[in-house]
Amino acid sequence: YLSFSFNMLRSVILVVLVAIFAIVLRHYIQGGFQQKDGTAMGVAKIRHYEALHKDPSKRLYYDPYAQHMYPGSFIQTWLGENKTRRIYDFVFKGVLEVLTTRTKWLDEEIHKAIRYNNAQQMVILGAGYDTRGFRLDLPADFIVIEVDQPDVQALKRQKLQKIFAMKDKQVASRMNTENQTNGGIVSFLTIDFNQDDIGEKLLEMNLLRLAKGTIIVLEGVTQYLPKSSTATTLAQLRKILPAQSILLVSYVPQDIFENPAKCGPKNNIKKLLKGAEATGEPWISGWTEDGFKFFLGELGYEVLSDTTISDLNELYLKPLNRHLDESDVLSVERYVVAVIKDSL
Repeated sequence: YLSFSFNMLRSVILVVLVAIFAIVLRHYIQGGFQQKDGTAMGVAKIRHYEALHKDPSKRLYYDPYAQHMYPGSFIQTWLGENKTRRIYDFVFKGVLEVLTTRTKWLDEEIHKAIRYNNAQQMVILGAGYDTRGFRLDLPADFIVIEVDQPDVQALKRQKLQKIFAMKDKQVASRMNTENQTNGGIVSFLTIDFNQDDIGEKLLEMNLLRLAKGTIIVLEGVTQYLPKSSTATTLAQLRKILPAQSILLVSYVPQDIFENPAKCGPKNNIKKLLKGAEATGEPWISGWTEDGFKFFLGELGYEVLSDTTISDLNELYLKPLNRHLDESDVLSVERYVVAVIKDSL
């Protein structure tokens, strides 16, 4: 009888521990313990995942700083690539592929804009824990301005200072802590997208070279903003930047709200939307393909390409034998390259 009771107690304790671990793991993956930068941490975890591939040829890119952008990164490092991927697939299959191919796509488009469009500066809107200004191979005189809300940017600068203290030469040489004209290539601008005029704020910094080609990055942001705020921000940038500057922007298809079955397994789409809402950053805006093209056109931007996640799955993951079956692809974002038109 005592043996039976002990075994029962041990089983109950084991079940409770597993349940607690599952809850903690879920929050860890979703960034639920720190809502101010929960989304930024979630993306950083995926970028850190790419570094876990022991074979560099299996990586889409390498971000040595992502692991410093969220607490508990040692867990992924300890688990390794295979176990980490299995956990992501168990919690939410397809999300890893969305975020990591988006990162790869943007990296490549930035390099193309520099090489073929002679872009000499970049403005990253809603930068979060983006580290492109530090990890990409950029020209020595290139300028990067990271724009974000004050709370998230303050947290990021603290993390960068810790990397700086570790004597990382790349961060030390590129971080422009005082936003000086002769400082490092990466500078910071705090802003409220719903209230501030980003054009005026950028001009006040006196860092942008207004006649030079510019890359505007708006990654994973438009779904969180009212369409009017996105329109206002892009219109303000259109006023101060030269024609043929490049816009790299992601947007959410309207189907995710009206016909989620078109975007992937219906329950997964619902889970995604509820998860975003739980972090305090609900998705509120989406467009059709033609609708987004018209939206940008009215603001003075010409769409050059509109890419799907299925496209990126084939382009980036299939050659590495890391691709998803089409039925597992979450078609929850699209990616656009556009240019500022010569005239409205």
